[in-house]
Amino acid sequence: MKSIFFSLMATIFIFNLTVAQDVTEEVEKVLAKGDEQQMVNENSRYMQEDFLYVADLFATRLLQINPTSCNYNYRKGYTTLYSFKDVLNAKKYFEVAVQNTDENYDAYSKREESAPIDAIYHLAECHHKLGDLDKAIELYSSFKTLSREKSELIAQADVRIQQCDNAKQIIGNKRKYDIINMQSVNSAFSDYVLFISLDGEIMYFTSRRLWENKANNEFRDIKYNECPDDAYVTKNKNKSWSQPELLSISTPKNSESVLGSTMNERRMVIYSDLSGNGDIYYGKVKGFSTSLVEDSTLNSPFWETHAVISSDGQTLYFTSDRDGGFGGRDIYFCKKQQDDSLSTPENLGPIVNSAGDEDAPFLSFDKKVLYFATNGTRSIGGFDIMYTTLQSDGSWSNAQNMGYPMNSTYDDHFYTTTIDGKSGVFSSDRSGGMGNRDIYYMGNNERTPSEIAVFKGTIVTNTGEPLPENVAVDFVLSCSDCVEKERTISLSPSMRNGAFYTDLEPCKTYKIALFNPGKTPAFHEETFITECKKEFQEISREFIYYMDEEIIKVIPPAVPEDTIPEIAFKNLEFITYFEYNKNKVSSKEADLKNLLTEVEKQLTEGREKITLNIYSSASYVPTRT
Repeated sequence: MKSIFFSLMATIFIFNLTVAQDVTEEVEKVLAKGDEQQMVNENSRYMQEDFLYVADLFATRLLQINPTSCNYNYRKGYTTLYSFKDVLNAKKYFEVAVQNTDENYDAYSKREESAPIDAIYHLAECHHKLGDLDKAIELYSSFKTLSREKSELIAQADVRIQQCDNAKQIIGNKRKYDIINMQSVNSAFSDYVLFISLDGEIMYFTSRRLWENKANNEFRDIKYNECPDDAYVTKNKNKSWSQPELLSISTPKNSESVLGSTMNERRMVIYSDLSGNGDIYYGKVKGFSTSLVEDSTLNSPFWETHAVISSDGQTLYFTSDRDGGFGGRDIYFCKKQQDDSLSTPENLGPIVNSAGDEDAPFLSFDKKVLYFATNGTRSIGGFDIMYTTLQSDGSWSNAQNMGYPMNSTYDDHFYTTTIDGKSGVFSSDRSGGMGNRDIYYMGNNERTPSEIAVFKGTIVTNTGEPLPENVAVDFVLSCSDCVEKERTISLSPSMRNGAFYTDLEPCKTYKIALFNPGKTPAFHEETFITECKKEFQEISREFIYYMDEEIIKVIPPAVPEDTIPEIAFKNLEFITYFEYNKNKVSSKEADLKNLLTEVEKQLTEGREKITLNIYSSASYVPTRT
């Protein structure tokens, strides 16, 4: 796949302003020697610029000067809620602030004792997050009544009221999910923007934690007092996640993150702001780590926050705030064309997109389920994770909320799953976490919303060495009862574990042939029927790559020494097809008679043991027999 296929992707990350030395000295000087008016000015300025960590330092000093001021309690509540995500303490400050509000609030006057009407909205949001939904609705409604008509928060209050109504219904219908905080991975800082491998054995994520050698400490930002984004990897060993490892692409000063990978994990899609704007790069994977950043692939005047590539590499889904959308950020898609270029981006439309923000798309392996996050009227609070399914006519279904407790009244984001859809990971800033945002494991004990069948091949070397990079498999997949009768693809296995995958359809008859590239005959051929069931099913086969011959072969079956006959006999096979509602085999059938005659002959010639293997399949038709 050529690099142009990633050209519309961009980063999820918020603009990160490093605390320059002169800014730090200015803040320390005003905090130490400034008068009240200076601190009001500085607090207001930093709040308006959304640099909430520094704004909080001034809010704390102002509260020391006048602890009962509704104005100063409002300022402290705001920074506590939106910078530190401390809802309980923010609620206490806002409860003082709303005792005296004024629509003519003067943010730059030290004589101002009241708080703005907005304090009521922010108190409502605290109750909303804490699950006190009726109180939240009451406060949102009160804010709308008292606020000026031009307030930007009125429309958002309407959205929040709808979210509270949603929450009453969705939280009461608890789903069968196991939600576990991944404490061995998380830190006291933000951990987010993540994806898990198809087999669930490795996870890449972004963290703003302090390095062990503290080399990134001087580059903390002034919004959250956290370090720049860095890329980490953790490995799943016996259901226990290892200590996260910092990837070599990470630098102390700049932000880097692994956003995703190709299906075979040969290349990663990496974000870096090294150029100053923020770009997407390729990274070549070796083992469990990612090597030097390679070709830049991003130039866009718009904000593309996230992207995902379908498992077959033919479709790119991405998020953008470009003109012509339905709200803030929308989800778009492009198709890969014959010359490897991308088609003109198309909006997924109002069934998926809304007047709010849609973000973090993730596509299931079978390409039939699209997961994404939204903060609009379908949410129960903040961003919620939704899913939509692909219909037979190519359209997407009305998006469904993944439900509680996966979604909460906080921000829930960046959901990715393993190939079977039974487990996944996501990030959330919900209460009870270890930091600003945490990563959570989700065990899905409910039926996945899509039928998934896959063929998985695994290739190992005869010497135990890692696979050479040039190893590939030419795969011919024939299906007698599928719309697509034959598919020819070339698959490169993962360098990590030698695995390669292709998707199948349930309840279909397949014939497969696997070739060494450019060589015939096939080193493996077989016919099988996928089961007619909605649960995940995997057809697994193992192969061996002979380093000296540079070819792939089928791994010979292990046979105990005491069962090896003195005389080599050929394998015998008998196949019969039943008519409708028939399940008996007649001993008069010619093929069966030939089988029995051959068995008798081999026993006469000295064969001492016969193993009978029976393979069967049936159509998905209920019968009495």
